[in-house]
Amino acid sequence: MMEFIKKFAREISVFGIVIVIFLGLFIYRQATFKDYTSVSESKLTSLVEKDKDFIVVIGDSTESSMSTYEPILTTFCTKNRSYPLYYLDSADIDDIATYVEETLDLSVTYPVTIIVKDGEVVNYKQGSMTYYYLFEFVTENY
Repeated sequence: MMEFIKKFAREISVFGIVIVIFLGLFIYRQATFKDYTSVSESKLTSLVEKDKDFIVVIGDSTESSMSTYEPILTTFCTKNRSYPLYYLDSADIDDIATYVEETLDLSVTYPVTIIVKDGEVVNYKQGSMTYYYLFEFVTENY
């Protein structure tokens, strides 16, 4: 019986070490990872009306240019946590051109990265960018 208890205790301690390692990796991932925030039309309109400072990317998630841009946005958010970055998926919106023209007073092609300060568009860049171009664009204009 004593051998069984010792063996059981050894198994529990190995299992405990594995759990602690996985828990540590999970906490590290949570502490170092940040993703962009997806927003709806109404949320974006609200941000503009409240004169907030933010960056918004508008694009169609079903297009290849946006599917290659999304990991770049995630990398940007993870490395630059101080910038509020939002994503509006234009695939969900019937008339995106009219919405963007009415809300942000822009006529653009998609995807587009827009920097907004105090509810006003400061600058925008059409098309997807590499991480370094995105970083440079944001740091120069935000």
